[in-house]
Amino acid sequence: MYRLISNPNGTLNLEEIQSGFLFHSRFHPTSEGERIAEQIPTPQSDRETILIFGFGLGYHVEAYLQKANKPVNVLILEPIVALKSIVEKFSERISKSYKMHGHRIRIVFGLDEFLSQPLSFWLFQDTNKISPFLHPVYSRKFQDLALSFLDSLKQNSQNIAARNYFQRIWVRNCVRNLTSIFENSNPSLILTGAKDDFFKDQTLLFTGASPSLEEETDWILKNRNRFHLLASDTSLGWILNFGIVPDAVLSLDSSRGTLFHFRNILPKKLPILTWLGGSTYIFDLPNPKWIYFSTHPLDQILRSLFFSQAPILENPSLNMAGIAVSFAKQLKYDRLILKGVDFQRNGGRTHCRSSGYEVYDRFFLSRKESLFKTRFQKSKSWEKRFSILEILKKQSSELFKSDPMSNFPKAEIKKLAEGLVWEDPKKIRLEQWIRFCTVHSDLDLKNYFSPRILNIPPVIES
Repeated sequence: MYRLISNPNGTLNLEEIQSGFLFHSRFHPTSEGERIAEQIPTPQSDRETILIFGFGLGYHVEAYLQKANKPVNVLILEPIVALKSIVEKFSERISKSYKMHGHRIRIVFGLDEFLSQPLSFWLFQDTNKISPFLHPVYSRKFQDLALSFLDSLKQNSQNIAARNYFQRIWVRNCVRNLTSIFENSNPSLILTGAKDDFFKDQTLLFTGASPSLEEETDWILKNRNRFHLLASDTSLGWILNFGIVPDAVLSLDSSRGTLFHFRNILPKKLPILTWLGGSTYIFDLPNPKWIYFSTHPLDQILRSLFFSQAPILENPSLNMAGIAVSFAKQLKYDRLILKGVDFQRNGGRTHCRSSGYEVYDRFFLSRKESLFKTRFQKSKSWEKRFSILEILKKQSSELFKSDPMSNFPKAEIKKLAEGLVWEDPKKIRLEQWIRFCTVHSDLDLKNYFSPRILNIPPVIES
């Protein structure tokens, strides 16, 4: 418990009742705040946000704002939620006083509340840099809270690095795959919709690569003539081993590891449902490519410029099954069945056999890096994935029905490809698309287009 007290000279302080610990100087809290304020970073641009860990009574915050010679963006985290009822009036006074001078100030009470959302949720919209500062009293007295805070920033930094890495891959793949479409004869089509009511009495089965898929194989074989089968690329090896040929294969991964899923087992006429940022290996295969538009800005721009009627396959779960759900919703299937998407482990295994990972992982095995570090996961980290299945079923409850194959009559299974509506990707003008992406700075894409891409010759006329 905490309380507000008066110092001997009449200034205010915060006290931890049980220990008598004081948050600020007993005699000169204002001067102490000024000294601490000198340590807080000065922003280098108006898009930089100063993230302050620890508010107390805000002596350091007020001193920092007083000495600022131009408006600054300040995000304050008071990690101790129990202080909110005591110090909120102090934070409101500071906020109101200094917002009049152009400063942008936001305060969050409680570390758990702060960590419940991604950092971008709390930041000001135009922020492109964060400079953290830990109040020295908080870093000494509340070390566990400070470490949790720093860990969250480290994770966010890693996420930003990963995003930048993949942005470059996605841009490169998009340009390379589009160029490939014009230069080779491999069939590629843009998915722009479905024929009216074509899928209203049809069922879609999606197979993931969870170990449980092995137990579901007999069921899939028995009922194969009652649904369209969309297989993930990771599950393809297993189901083909049993003579189960899907209607299409879903492949999303942009990395070169995708070739380990396909190897040389993919029938040449089997279509691949993918996106333009997908693996470049796919676009060199003779198989038909069914290209959908994702929510990525590169896709959105292409769609708006050339295929305004095409559906968008959203994927809030960030999992392959999420695209399968979106595919089923857009085509208006009557129902969807998921097999091998339960995230159950078997003896520590995270994937079924014949996924291709058995070969892929061998490149990373050594005396120090075992298979258990690459493909086997501890229960605690794996259990977090169960929420993905809950998200999918909650957002598309109309597609998921209990005991789906026993309570409805057999319907004539139509050919999946016959119900889809297509457009030719060769109507795309690559130069126009790249110019749009680079001119609009708010899209934050210009830096991902290399000089080599920007100097790409005009698209071959069809």
